[in-house]
Amino acid sequence: MGTKVIYAVTIAESLVFLKGQLKYLEGRGYEAAAVCSDGPYTDEFEQQEGTRVMRLGMERDISLKKDLKSLVECIRMIRRERPDIVNASTPKAGLIVTLAAYLCGVPIRIYTMRGLRMETTSGIKRRILLTAEKIAAGAATHCLAISESLKDQVVDFRIASSDKVSVLGRGSGDGFDVSRFHESSELLRKVEDLKNKYGISKDSFVLGFTGRLTKDKGIVELVQSFNKLKASYGNLKLLIVGEYDQTDPVPEEARNEIESNPDIIHAGFQRDPIPYFHLMDVFVFLTKREGFGNVSIEAALSGVPVVVSGVTGARDTIVDGKSGFLVDPENEKDIREKLELLILAPELRGRMGEFGRKWAEENFSNETIWQELDQYYHSCIAENMRPARQGF
Repeated sequence: MGTKVIYAVTIAESLVFLKGQLKYLEGRGYEAAAVCSDGPYTDEFEQQEGTRVMRLGMERDISLKKDLKSLVECIRMIRRERPDIVNASTPKAGLIVTLAAYLCGVPIRIYTMRGLRMETTSGIKRRILLTAEKIAAGAATHCLAISESLKDQVVDFRIASSDKVSVLGRGSGDGFDVSRFHESSELLRKVEDLKNKYGISKDSFVLGFTGRLTKDKGIVELVQSFNKLKASYGNLKLLIVGEYDQTDPVPEEARNEIESNPDIIHAGFQRDPIPYFHLMDVFVFLTKREGFGNVSIEAALSGVPVVVSGVTGARDTIVDGKSGFLVDPENEKDIREKLELLILAPELRGRMGEFGRKWAEENFSNETIWQELDQYYHSCIAENMRPARQGF
């Protein structure tokens, strides 16, 4: 029997962070399973990955009564399963499952930090979220941050000490299947079909965004920048891929502009966004906070130059001046100048797109991150053979 690892995320949709990873570890001799709240994607993930997923009711929002019930159920599950390693991520699972593992004496307890929700909150909500992060990190024996700048924030907020937090390679939570981004006859056919569907001609210049439509993702700034540039460049179009998220709603004015402007294409949620990246001339990501910023790397793997906020997590997904530009998401002039430079310089776009593709393939493939994770687990196991590290 190999080392038994249990992964935990709060909701079923977050299992996508683990796609391929558990299967890889089982091929390396581990016994791997996952735990999350029940949801539509749970059964699909089990079938696709051939991995057992245990259901544990957890609420994303704070609910002391329900959270205590989840903690008790999780303790029972861990006592039954007796894992060697528990790796929990996303805020609520990070808190409940890591704390349950601590109370059950699981020898290796890893809290994987995928971002800090508290960064864009204030007041009592910020204090509650910060306290939850400190409890989860304190209950863990080790912490993983999915980017170097996220690690810096974790240390700056005194959530965990620098020697307790690690980053796998150059960052990201699971890496990317880079082969999916390579041009193929099927991909090119899909791209041509989409161009016809949305009326994108060879003369069109497409700015693009992919992700949840929220204020934190910089949707308001994106629409404003587009409208101001559109006044000078009549062939400009804005392609938005993703659906509205009411946990951080886009203001009604920006939403109305997205839905009514004939030069803004709102394609909605797409399970496979890769063909949509290939419609874009420049990818624009004006997020206010990230753990890493997967969409920037997906754009780079598609050969598209990126304009990205210089904020936590997002700034780790770009080589400034080579694969794109970092901008201040609050500085409209900075955003417009960088976008205008790329609009006017096709050779620069080509160089940046090619550099970004090679850089992303070299640093962020699934295999690169999974090998780093395997080595990390071995180092945790070796460390566990020495006198145990205390939690809190």
